[in-house]
Formats: sequence, C-alpha cells, structure tokens
Amino acid sequence: MRNVERLCLAHCWVAFAAFLAAAFLGTWQMWVRSPLGANIGTPGQYFMSVTAHGVSMAYVLTTFFIMGFGYFVAVTALDRPLPGKLWAWTGFWMGVVGVVMALAAILTGQASVLYTFYPPLMASPWFYIGLVLVVAGSWIWCRQLVLRTEADDTPIVPTVGDVSHEILLRP
Repeated sequence: MRNVERLCLAHCWVAFAAFLAAAFLGTWQMWVRSPLGANIGTPGQYFMSVTAHGVSMAYVLTTFFIMGFGYFVAVTALDRPLPGKLWAWTGFWMGVVGVVMALAAILTGQASVLYTFYPPLMASPWFYIGLVLVVAGSWIWCRQLVLRTEADDTPIVPTVGDVSHEILLRP
C-alpha cells in the first residue's frame, strides 16, 4: 500500500471511529430521553455525551472525512503525486492530537459546552486548543491541495483571485 493510500485511509478511519462513537452516544441519549430509560445516568453525564456527540459529528467526522476524501480525489482523479507527504502526515497527527485533547477535556467534565464556542458555557482551554489543532490540521490539508495544483498551474477550484481577475479583465 502506498503512503498516500495509508494517509487517506488513516483520515477515513478516524472519521469512521468518530461516527461510531457519535452513533453510540446518540443512541444512548435517545434512550435516556425516552420513558424507558429515564433513570439512566445523571444530567452531567447526559450533557457530557451531548458535547462528545456534537464534537464527534460536527468537527471530527466532517473534518477528517473531507481531508481523507480530498487527498484521495486529488491523487486519483488528477493522477499526480501528492507533494509534501510529511506535511500531510503532520496535519493528520496535529488533528489527532487535537481530538485527544478535546476528548480528554470532555471526559474529565471540563467541557460540557455542547460543542459551542460562546459564553455563558465555558470549557477548559484544552478543549478549545484541541479544536484549534484540528482546524490547523485542516489548514495544512488546504495548503497541500493548493501546492498540488500549483505544480501544474491547474487549480482544482478557482480561487477568489481567479474569479476577481476574470471579472475585472473581462472585455
């Protein structure tokens, strides 16, 4: 298996693991809110699970799946090698470290904020730093795709500069 394939699969496995955890938490939340399981768990555990579910679905699943799928499409559809594989793996591991930091804050009860970033719900700084690392890892992914297309001067998606240039210089 090539390094790029391992990179794509690593991103997708993290995304699928997040989806599995979120599906379990969502099922548990449904059970707790139903008349059948009204006495299962505490309100604190419920809100911790809502936070973990939201973070898993909104941040981890979407970010890692898009990154893995993006690398796969860029390499296979364009049939060109991915430049900077070390940077790509750095972005992946940065995101994984961020997920672990955010998850640790959630599981220790320091981040029952329903995956939000605004007051009055406040979380541990480690929660927010972890999510920033996930975002920073995705920025590396964005830069990798831009580098990939700059090598051939064939952008995958037109940039704002390309569109502005066309509008301003159109006869």
